[in-house]
This record gives sequence, C-alpha cells and structure tokens, in this order.
Amino acid sequence: ESIADDVAFIFAFSGEPVRTLVINLASVVTGLTISMYFMWPFALLSIGIIPFMGFATALEMKRFLGEDEGGAEDADGTDSPGGIIVETLLNIRTVSALTLEEQRCKDYEAALAKVDGNVMKESAVSGSLSGLSIAIQQWVNALQFWWGGWLMYKYPDVFDFNSFLISMFALLFSLFALGAAAQGATDKKKAEAAAGRLFYLINRESANDPLDTEGKKLD
Repeated sequence: ESIADDVAFIFAFSGEPVRTLVINLASVVTGLTISMYFMWPFALLSIGIIPFMGFATALEMKRFLGEDEGGAEDADGTDSPGGIIVETLLNIRTVSALTLEEQRCKDYEAALAKVDGNVMKESAVSGSLSGLSIAIQQWVNALQFWWGGWLMYKYPDVFDFNSFLISMFALLFSLFALGAAAQGATDKKKAEAAAGRLFYLINRESANDPLDTEGKKLD
C-alpha cells in the first residue's frame, strides 16, 4: 500500500467516531420520538430491547455485506501463497541451482493450508452467528407483536392497529441505520497498521542526512 492510501485511511478513521455517533443518535432519537407519539407503552418496551435488536441487525448486515468472511489476515506478504510464487519466480535460477524446488513446493502447500484455515470451524461459527441474529430478531418481534396486541385489546379506544404499525416500523427502520453505521466503520486494525507505517517513516533516521554536521569537510 502507498503512503497516500495510508494517509487517506487514517483520515477516514479519525472522523469515524463522530460520524457513527451522529448517525446512531439521530436514528434512535427519531425512531423513539415517533414511536412514543403513536404508542408510548410499546416504545417503552422497545427501549429495553434496542441493544439486542441493534446487535442482531449488526450481525445481519455483516453477513449480508460479506464482512464475516475474513479480511484481516489477507495481507499478501512473503509468507502468503502469492508471495511465495512471486519470490520463487523472481529467483528461479537460485532455486534451481540449490535444488530448492521441493522445499518451495512444501512452503507453498503450508501457506495454502494456513490461508484456508479450519473450514469446518469457520462455517460453524458463521452459521451460528447467522442463526443467532435471526433468532434474536424473531423473538423480539414476537414480544413486540404480543405486547402491541395486548395493548390494542386492553385499550381499544386509545390505541389502534395503525398506531401499532407506525410505532413498530419507526423503531425498525431506526435500527437499520444502526446496523449500517456500524458496518460502515473503518477497520481499526488496518488503521493502526497504516498509522504504524506512517510513524515509522516519520521517525526513521536516514543514513543520508543532508542536515548532519558530522563527517569530513572539504576545505
């Protein structure tokens, strides 16, 4: 990655907390205000379940956008399968002269196994997270429908079906914004790596320092 990419990455990450906070607050406050206006008992119940729904929505958005398929360990270094191939081809004469063909082949196989990882474990974790997200949303929806139906049955002159739908969907759409804001955030690990590369270049002392006063001087 180039220095320009690192600078742009850090610049984007530095503004992420403010942007995410504004989006989350605006979405939650708007949804709760509309819900309170049309059916306040339903909104009070929803306040307690917002953290669970936000967590479930974030998991669903992560799966939908494909961000649960890795990415933090995809850097193409010299130990990666691509890096081994490139290094071998660039030094093919040395590899042939030292008869390192079999060793390079073994290194390549080991790199492939490392990249693939434990497919069964990763599939089980991904499936469990997807199922957990759906289970949380379904149980929360069941609780909301039961509570809204009980309110309409108990107080038919105060709350109607239209108020219940507006109150519920106002909160539902506000939770979509929570999930989208969470998934739009910059990867913290990548930002830290970019900052490390930049500070390394800034603090590095060049072997050719034009401002150095030591050394030989010509008369």
